[in-house]
Amino acid sequence: MKKLSIILLSMMTFVPMLAQERVFHAIVAADGSGDYTSLNAAIATIPKQHVDRYIIYVKPGTYREHVHIDASLSNISVIGDDMDKVFIIDSLVSGGPKAVRVELAATVVAAANDVYFEGLSFVNAWGHNRQQGPQALALYTMGDKIALNRCGLWSYQDTYRTSNGDNARNYLTHCTIEGAVDFIYGSANAYFDACTLLVNRKKGGYIVAPKHAATTKWGYVFKNCTITALGNPSETTVWLGRPWSHNPKAVYINTKAEVNIPAEGWYDHMHGLPAVFAEYNTMNMKGHQMDLSRRINRYYLINDKKDTLWCTAKNTLTEEEAARYTVDNVMKGNDEWQPTMVCRQLPKVIVEHRKHSLKWHAMDGAIGYIVYKDGQYLASIKDTTFRIRHKGQYTVKAISQYGAIGK
Repeated sequence: MKKLSIILLSMMTFVPMLAQERVFHAIVAADGSGDYTSLNAAIATIPKQHVDRYIIYVKPGTYREHVHIDASLSNISVIGDDMDKVFIIDSLVSGGPKAVRVELAATVVAAANDVYFEGLSFVNAWGHNRQQGPQALALYTMGDKIALNRCGLWSYQDTYRTSNGDNARNYLTHCTIEGAVDFIYGSANAYFDACTLLVNRKKGGYIVAPKHAATTKWGYVFKNCTITALGNPSETTVWLGRPWSHNPKAVYINTKAEVNIPAEGWYDHMHGLPAVFAEYNTMNMKGHQMDLSRRINRYYLINDKKDTLWCTAKNTLTEEEAARYTVDNVMKGNDEWQPTMVCRQLPKVIVEHRKHSLKWHAMDGAIGYIVYKDGQYLASIKDTTFRIRHKGQYTVKAISQYGAIGK
């Protein structure tokens, strides 16, 4: 996989805002064709007591800003068309002489609950461009019920910090997370569903560094994910993780490893004693099951008194145990949250092309539709007809109640 190229994309032709274009509460466009030219400006106008989900659409472009979604807000969606077209970029670090606290330095901080991100790339240019540390976060999700769909997280060290609550919930599906050192770290129950873990260091790297409390029920779950690397993945070796603090939990289920994983699998010490660092059905790049017989289960730490403390952690899962790690079991909590419904794409819209208009049938579950001309955003409407004035290739996609853009 080639290194992500961060460039300012050529902007689309200005399209006047129409009254019917209120499918989204706000549209952000760097070229001035929306309501705001920055995501922060759009967030600043969200009513504190809004009832319905507040949906912000971000047009293709590069947005250089530190974005903060305050804890006083909730029930928000930030939607882009494609993580290869929408980039939110900053370059602050949380280590070294220029260190800034992570909640101020991460490119995007979601302190609120019930936030949905789609089709965006969160980039910390310090880590991504230099391919080196120190800590340089792309995203920090502090709240509960955070979902990401088809997003990119790009840095080197500490790319993504998961939520703070012992049993807060983060769900990521079809996302790409780039990094080298502890690039997924923190607390909470986090479910990585069919994601790509992109390692950008040839050796000596670690994927996860959790710090779960004893009361955290599940920890980190990686299911049907792929571990790969820049360049030739077979030239890269990476540890699955190391125990940052407390009693971490992390499992890899049905993982495809295109990189090399040491026979021990996990690094045996940091500042915590893991409860579960385990795998089930880890496969190599050819789809063959890997030998897990040498995976370690003994870990140690040296405390403030210079005492060496040891623990034994579960290192493999049985088929029955692996089957319990479903999205529903891990994510539902006490309120029956269903993140797969949040991320669900509505079916393809079948469009009837007439001489001067487009027409389609209303779709169940759609709050509106996006009209594209030659692959670029043209309008968002609630109607099921659209008048066309110029020749081109037109497509229509449905928008769900959470703002998810359909197939």
